[in-house]
Amino acid sequence: MTIQLSKSDFKLGLSCPTKLYYKKHQFPTSLEGNEYIEMLADGGYMIGYLAQLLYPTGIEVTGSLENAIETTSLHLQQEDIILFEPVIRFGEMIARIDILVKNGKNLKIIEVKSKSFDSVEAQLFKQKGKNYFGSSWTEYLYDVAYQKVILQNVFPESTIECELLMPDKSKRAEIDSMVSLFQLTSVDESNTFRKPVISFTGTQLDLELIKKYPTLEWINVDNEIKPLLNKCINMANILIEQLKAGERIESPIGLNCKDCEYSATDILHDESGFKLCWGKMAEPKPHILELGQLGNVNKKNGIITDLIKNGKTSLYDVPVTALIKDDGTPYYNNRPLYQITEKEEFLLSGFEGVCSIIQYPLFFIDFETSQMALPYHKGMRCYENVIFQYSCHIIHHKGAEPVHAEWLNTNDSFPNHEFARSLMKVLGTRGTIFIWSKYEITQFKNILRTLVETDEDTDLRLWLETLLNDFEANDGRFIDLNMEATKYYYHPFMGGRTSIKVTLPAVLKSTKSEKIKNWLDKKGLLKFDEDGSIINPYKLLPSMPILEDAFQINVKDGSGAMRAYQDMLYGINKNNEQIKAIYIDCLLFYCFLDTLAMVIIWEHWCGMNQRNI
Repeated sequence: MTIQLSKSDFKLGLSCPTKLYYKKHQFPTSLEGNEYIEMLADGGYMIGYLAQLLYPTGIEVTGSLENAIETTSLHLQQEDIILFEPVIRFGEMIARIDILVKNGKNLKIIEVKSKSFDSVEAQLFKQKGKNYFGSSWTEYLYDVAYQKVILQNVFPESTIECELLMPDKSKRAEIDSMVSLFQLTSVDESNTFRKPVISFTGTQLDLELIKKYPTLEWINVDNEIKPLLNKCINMANILIEQLKAGERIESPIGLNCKDCEYSATDILHDESGFKLCWGKMAEPKPHILELGQLGNVNKKNGIITDLIKNGKTSLYDVPVTALIKDDGTPYYNNRPLYQITEKEEFLLSGFEGVCSIIQYPLFFIDFETSQMALPYHKGMRCYENVIFQYSCHIIHHKGAEPVHAEWLNTNDSFPNHEFARSLMKVLGTRGTIFIWSKYEITQFKNILRTLVETDEDTDLRLWLETLLNDFEANDGRFIDLNMEATKYYYHPFMGGRTSIKVTLPAVLKSTKSEKIKNWLDKKGLLKFDEDGSIINPYKLLPSMPILEDAFQINVKDGSGAMRAYQDMLYGINKNNEQIKAIYIDCLLFYCFLDTLAMVIIWEHWCGMNQRNI
């Protein structure tokens, strides 16, 4: 078997050498998925194509891996040249460089990343003598360092400069619908790297404006990667020897294993990667890694690390004293403590105070948003949200059945203000508004900011100002149900979590309410498992039907909703009316369930508090 250490191999092995063994031996991973969906994730493919447009004389290197290596070598015999995605190999080390600029013996690596950068913030850091490139940049810096190690060995007499080319959040788009100018048509299966096939559909004027105001920034990282080069070389050699030997390096187990992607088994493997690493210590259920606030609890005196070292990995091995801070207060509103000590659902006293301040009508609202590395519309910044959907369940008076209102943008136009106008008609100026976390408040603030900047729609601006003043005054118009769950409600099924996706199935495990069952049944979401428990409705959301020759995205969580929206307006299925219609139905159904879940949870809590809504 030919041994190769690619960039992705190196980065995986750097994070955990054992994972590289699992990857090369094809262990199942939770990260495996539709590559097209991954391309949609942040519009990174558009950033890559935009970067190439900024170098009009560049030549793209294509073909199989061996052909790409040979083609790269031939091109680099020229004195001056710009290459897109050349492949460089030194021994077993191999890397594909996004953009390589050669001017004689001066080489420049330009690594294109979709991670956001803020040039204004970076300058402020510099003025204060602080380092902008913190731990969140480590992966990206090692990526570039690995490429430089290979290139420097191939061209030892050359001077090599390294840059990142990234979206700059401080810059605004100068043209409208920039995203729609990059048409994604397919994925090139013939290419070793499964590249998306993209075309630029804008005018020459659009192209000139993009070149003049690219919304990207070049960042020199020579100083940042210099101290990493020796570690790159040493770690690469260790990983290559591991691959040659075919042996698994046993990395230390610990808290960092909590979210290990190699925790599944399949027909090819009797055990998961996680089980191989942990052995019998993987067996206890509930496991110690399920403890809420795991890292914070361990910071106190390393108690979790010590328990793992001593082979104690049951959740109930954690002593109660470890869940109390030095000042005597419990972690995260007692939730880790509840995980250890409580076996039954309960609602704490104090919740009746929440019930006493509600004012009808009651509104249960949820938003769906989307962001991409490139700004959607003129005046927007990179990674600025568009708010493309809301769902609102309304209870007009005590005992009334909930009614539903909704809105979904289906056009390539800036939706935020139209979204807010529609919601203003629904929410009006009175009644309690229920949210799950303060995310919706953040979006209201963002809309208000753009209205102030554009001096647009005075009535909408004044309504938003009043709405946000009501929130700041904490006068009862807004109730954050996630905060109330954290303060008052616990169910063993929830563990240390309070997300709506966890709280709803917990509530349904306990509810006896025929009203709640009826609400679910009306939407075809009342199903029971073999034990007679209500099945989590989120698992019953409809899947996309299989359509031949079509990439499809299931809308079963917020991430899926965002991807579906992006595909519907900007992806391969942009002009597929059949899939767009299905996406619309799935998006509406998913968002509907989010606010119905809030109604159900509120009804259940009120029932426990002996009140009816």
